Amino acid sequence: MRSTITRTSAPAAGRWRALRRATLLAALALALPGTAQGSSPGGLVVVPHPAGTSGLSYFKLTASPGSTDAAGAVEVRNPASVPVLVSLSGVDGRTLSTLGSGYGAPGSARHGSARWLRLEARSVLVPARSSISLPVQVAVPAGTRPGDYLAGVSVEAQGQRASGLSTRGVSVASVDRYVIGVETSVPGPRTARIQITGAAVTSEPGGLAFMLRARNAGNVILQGVHGHVTVSLGSRTVLSRPIEPGTFVTGPGIVYPVPASGELPGEGTRYHVTAWLSYPGAVARLDTSVTFGEHAARTGTDYGRSPVPSAPGPASWWKLALLAGVLGYALFTTALLLRRRSVHAQGEPGR
Repeated sequence: MRSTITRTSAPAAGRWRALRRATLLAALALALPGTAQGSSPGGLVVVPHPAGTSGLSYFKLTASPGSTDAAGAVEVRNPASVPVLVSLSGVDGRTLSTLGSGYGAPGSARHGSARWLRLEARSVLVPARSSISLPVQVAVPAGTRPGDYLAGVSVEAQGQRASGLSTRGVSVASVDRYVIGVETSVPGPRTARIQITGAAVTSEPGGLAFMLRARNAGNVILQGVHGHVTVSLGSRTVLSRPIEPGTFVTGPGIVYPVPASGELPGEGTRYHVTAWLSYPGAVARLDTSVTFGEHAARTGTDYGRSPVPSAPGPASWWKLALLAGVLGYALFTTALLLRRRSVHAQGEPGR
């Protein structure tokens, strides 16, 4: 959890999956670990001032159910020669699909602890070459269960000129924003629990990808979660690679992508997937099979990859076996009939 600059993007054309991947990569690339402030190309500077805690670049507090506590203040500096209108909003904290903490887009629906945030203003005009400081409070509802909760304060200058990006038929318009993490700890028993709930195989713009579904089913934000994933097809190992250490935020699950760009399966190809994730005190495991289905094959064709002949599934083998049986029976009965006719002809008078 830290103060970050991310580039939130909106599609002009193309497919959402490719856009999501590009946005997540941009968010990771632009993160500023270990810093308490950041600046955008427009010059806006945002500095978090946590209450009662020094050396942190995000807000961290312990709060009891039914209480309202000060998290700190957000200082917004405008070194430019013109005033800047700044929007602030609470956003959800979440686990990125590449592991790590991330945040929802400004204006998106708020859930959980994002709804606890109390901001002095939703928008403010920062005069030229001046700064303002806005307090942030956290109001924890009565009856809230013990655990660690993550939300964020989004800060974005209005009137930015969107920069463009186009790749693989996907157009992206992006602007810069800040998100300052707010980690609220509600006292009580803690349970650490990671689950790998399933897997799938699909077509992405960059090629084939296997998707691991996982979630933090406990009430502790876990760091350093790491593991390994192996995919095989019969006796052939398609891929075997580590899952690098990352953070699992409590709350909604993720879909972790494992690319296999060189793999070109036919429709109906069935893969075996094993994976594990290690976290303090336990290991989550997965052992399952996934099938490259019709939708994934059609999506791959849409992305410009030539279709591969379908691999025969269990139903296809039964059809082939039945067809072979019918043909064998037909050949046998034909040969028997011809033999009987030959014997009959040899026994006729005058032959």
